[in-house]
Amino acid sequence: MAIGKQFKHILVAVDDSNLGQMALVNGIHQAKEDNAKLTIISIFEKEQLNVFDFFSKERSSAAEEDVQRALERYREMAIENGVSDVDTRIAEGEPGEVIVKDVIPAVKPDMVVIGSHSQQGTEKYFGSQSSYVANNAPVTVMIVR
Repeated sequence: MAIGKQFKHILVAVDDSNLGQMALVNGIHQAKEDNAKLTIISIFEKEQLNVFDFFSKERSSAAEEDVQRALERYREMAIENGVSDVDTRIAEGEPGEVIVKDVIPAVKPDMVVIGSHSQQGTEKYFGSQSSYVANNAPVTVMIVR
């Protein structure tokens, strides 16, 4: 039997959906298993704010600060679970495209972990972001369900 690939740097895309959290758990597990660096990213989707929050600098900043606080919690969770090298990042824009075109070239992971769908407003859009990442990323992609 062939030996599975050992990863050196894992990028996990996290949001507050159940599958986003499962992506985090799987990313932490894989990073610990491979003794890999873990970068946790959340994409701040400013266009998803309601019109009042979008045009309010204070509300927009507060929403971005919420994402930063969540990232710090995720970082602490990874460290508590045995991952020693953990970085966090926040990016803005359309998640799949930002991950593939901006984040992967900047971070240089050899694996991306992402949930199979995300929450957008009150509707779930299945697979559009994870499918984009899987079809366009130059590295291994784990899609979590």
